[in-house]
Amino acid sequence: MHTKPESESRIAMIDALRGLALSGILLLHHIEHFDFYKKPLKEFRFEWLKPLDSWVWDNLFLIASGKAYALFSILFGLSFAIISQNARNRGEPYLFRHFWRMALLVGFGLFHMLFFRGDILIMYAILGLPLAFTLFMSNRAILIVAFILLLNPINLYAIATYFIGPEVYNFNLSYPKQGMNKFLSGDSFIELVKANFLYGYPTTLIWSWNVGRMLSIPGLFFLGVYLGRTKSLTDRPLSFWYRFFYSSLVVCIATYILRDAFVSQIVEDQNRKILEAIADIYIRLSSTFFILSAFVILWRLHDGRIWVNKLCNFGRMGLTNYILMSVIGAVLYYGWAAGLYRYCGTTLSFIIGLAALYAQMQFSNYWIAKYGQGPLESLWRKGTWMRFNLSKAKQSESPEPAGSS
Repeated sequence: MHTKPESESRIAMIDALRGLALSGILLLHHIEHFDFYKKPLKEFRFEWLKPLDSWVWDNLFLIASGKAYALFSILFGLSFAIISQNARNRGEPYLFRHFWRMALLVGFGLFHMLFFRGDILIMYAILGLPLAFTLFMSNRAILIVAFILLLNPINLYAIATYFIGPEVYNFNLSYPKQGMNKFLSGDSFIELVKANFLYGYPTTLIWSWNVGRMLSIPGLFFLGVYLGRTKSLTDRPLSFWYRFFYSSLVVCIATYILRDAFVSQIVEDQNRKILEAIADIYIRLSSTFFILSAFVILWRLHDGRIWVNKLCNFGRMGLTNYILMSVIGAVLYYGWAAGLYRYCGTTLSFIIGLAALYAQMQFSNYWIAKYGQGPLESLWRKGTWMRFNLSKAKQSESPEPAGSS
């Protein structure tokens, strides 16, 4: 059994990693103007700034795209493992509570969609329902399911069709004909909210399917449960994480070479695009494992005394900050508010994103020091463990560790 200082160190590591993932999501959303892909007005496109804009865009996507969300997803599953284990230690059933907790997350997601069509909370809530099965599964079974989902049988089938037939089977869905730009640039908040629900969110779901996230997200959830149950982040020997580090790097490089040397040479345009997209999925996934292992190694070698620990409180308030970043982004960039999309290219948006990140970090430090837990985290916890008339079991006032949401 862990002593209290070890437990606190473990939670701090998880919070810092969540903060790192969330900061990547925040910065990407800012340079994308929160899914409003529109260039600034012509008079604000400076020729001398274009090379820097391109450099910032390419490198931020190289570092964070597909990796930040993947780390965030792993930690979602890991938090489930911590919360369910704590309930088990108290002798409390958690199965019903999990379904109720996911229902509450849908509520947070619906609120989030008022401001940002690219909400992931509702998807997390639905794809997180199968985590209930892990309550009855062995660690080995959980790891096998995670491996299968991350390998993605649909992608493997698409690859197989290239070798056994003339065309790659295309599982991609078509997007709605109605675009979002006229609503994002418009001056009506109400019309944008309607569009978010009618067109924006369905587009997000289709995009998530097309890039393989509908299977990779639950796969990452299951992997997070495995890491949480086995306490791999803190208890596995560093030799394991070094092997994981090098293995992930080798797989990433090999897949990258395979994509450029073979897939990119395919003559048929449609086949090439589908297979390149599949290769990119595996490249991002192996890059995520590379980043995760590097983080664990550095954290443990330096006992958490690395710059990333400054993100602990920001990550501890992950739900609050995830929604807050979208509220701030909507106010900054969309037409119904400040409308900065008209003036901000990639570099300026990145600088604004850094300022927003710093402000949210400071806000998190203040709030945690004063209240100990983020406002939405506290609401989510209290809602999860509220009393129901059908349950006569006494509920604990603090049923989960700080930062485990």
